[in-house]
Amino acid sequence: MDSWGNKMLDTIITVAEMAAFGFGLPRDGFTSQMHLGPHILASTGSDLNKYNQEGTVIEAYHHDLNLLTIHGSNRFPGLNIWLRNAARVEVKVPVGCFLIQAGKQFEWLTGGDCLTCKHEVVVTKNTINAINKAKELDRSLWRISATLYAHLASDAIMKPLDAFLMTIRAHNYLPVTAGDYVEEYAETNPNPSPNPN
Repeated sequence: MDSWGNKMLDTIITVAEMAAFGFGLPRDGFTSQMHLGPHILASTGSDLNKYNQEGTVIEAYHHDLNLLTIHGSNRFPGLNIWLRNAARVEVKVPVGCFLIQAGKQFEWLTGGDCLTCKHEVVVTKNTINAINKAKELDRSLWRISATLYAHLASDAIMKPLDAFLMTIRAHNYLPVTAGDYVEEYAETNPNPSPNPN
């Protein structure tokens, strides 16, 4: 798992550097604040023998509080994201590819230019089709997800970076350490994403 987690973290670092370049920031505009961050590789499992009815919520609608979240492909679809226009879209991550989502810390550093990605995991028609295919092949019906949550270092000061100080929303993102933000968030959202498993 460490090897997989390190590959995912390396990918996040590369993407964060590319984002910095795209925003006209120094290459380490985001990554300099990630050193010694409390990055988390979290595996979750859902038994689709039990949770297999269309519309069953596996992970409720939520957003991530970290900097960037990375997911690999999954044999069982059902991850939905919301676009800026409020359209809900079922995500399809090709095998060998990753999906990277902005978390609240990224939103903070960009002064709201990049909003956190709202998402959920729900049993859909595509999930049911994948369940039926797995049954035909006598494969496991466990939906396993290995997701890495990349965080800013706990003592990093979260505030809009210089390139984002003049954005419309920048005044909403007051300076706070990442650790204090996470602690405050955890206190006010004790169970933000209940998983029935």
